[in-house]
Amino acid sequence: MDTPRGRAMIAGVATGAAEALAAAGLQLCARASDGASALRLLCEARPDLVVMDAILPGMDGVAFAKAARQEKLNRQPAVLLMKPRGLRLPGEGALPGLGAMALETPADEGALVQAVEAALALDIPLPPDKAARLTELLDALGVPEHPGRTCLRHAVALAWADRRRLNALKAHLYPEAARLAGMESAPCERAIRHVIDCAFRAGEIERQHKIFGDTIDARRGKPTGGEMIAQLADILRWEG
Repeated sequence: MDTPRGRAMIAGVATGAAEALAAAGLQLCARASDGASALRLLCEARPDLVVMDAILPGMDGVAFAKAARQEKLNRQPAVLLMKPRGLRLPGEGALPGLGAMALETPADEGALVQAVEAALALDIPLPPDKAARLTELLDALGVPEHPGRTCLRHAVALAWADRRRLNALKAHLYPEAARLAGMESAPCERAIRHVIDCAFRAGEIERQHKIFGDTIDARRGKPTGGEMIAQLADILRWEG
C-alpha cells in the first residue's frame, strides 16, 4: 500500500473534497461540522491540510485561518476554503498571509485536485505578532543586521510552521530558507553561522541565557544553527 502524502481534515460539507483528497494521495483524518469544531480538532487530528466551506455557522473560513495560526501546533496546516462562485469573502485579501487560499465552487474533481496541490505548496508565514516577537528575540540575542539574520528569520519561520523540517536541516530547511532569501543553500547556512558567532561574541550573556537557559553546550559557548532555529521556533510556538 502506498504511504499517504499527508493528513487532511474536512470542515462543513466541502462538496467533492474527500474524492479530491484521495486523488491527491492524502489521508482523511477528521471531519468537523463547522469552523469552531475544526479548530478544536486541530491538535488531535494534526492535519497537513484543512479543506472547508468558506461560510460556516459560528466561525467562517477566514476567521478559522487566523485562529489556526495562533494554535500551538508542531505542524501548521494549509487551509483551502471553498466559496460560492462570485462571492468576495470579508477579509479574503488576508488569505495569502495566512497560508490559505480560496477556490470558487462548484468545481470539477480536476480543479479540486489542482487546488489541493496548490494549497499544500503554500508558504505559511509568521503571523504579525509572532514576527514582531521574533524581531525582539533576535535583538535581545544581539544578532546583527546581515544577510544571515534574514536567512535565520526565514529558517525560524519555516521551523515554526513545520517542526519536522528540523530533522532535515541541510536537505530541506536551509534550501527553503535560502530560496526565500534569494540565496543558495550553502551561503545561507554559512551566513546563519556567522550571525550566531557575532551574537555570542558580542551580545549580552545574561539576556542570551534567559532565552536559552542551560541548553547551550558550555564547552562550545554558543548554539549551533539548528539549536538556534529550534529554540526560537519553539518560543514562538509555545510562549503564552
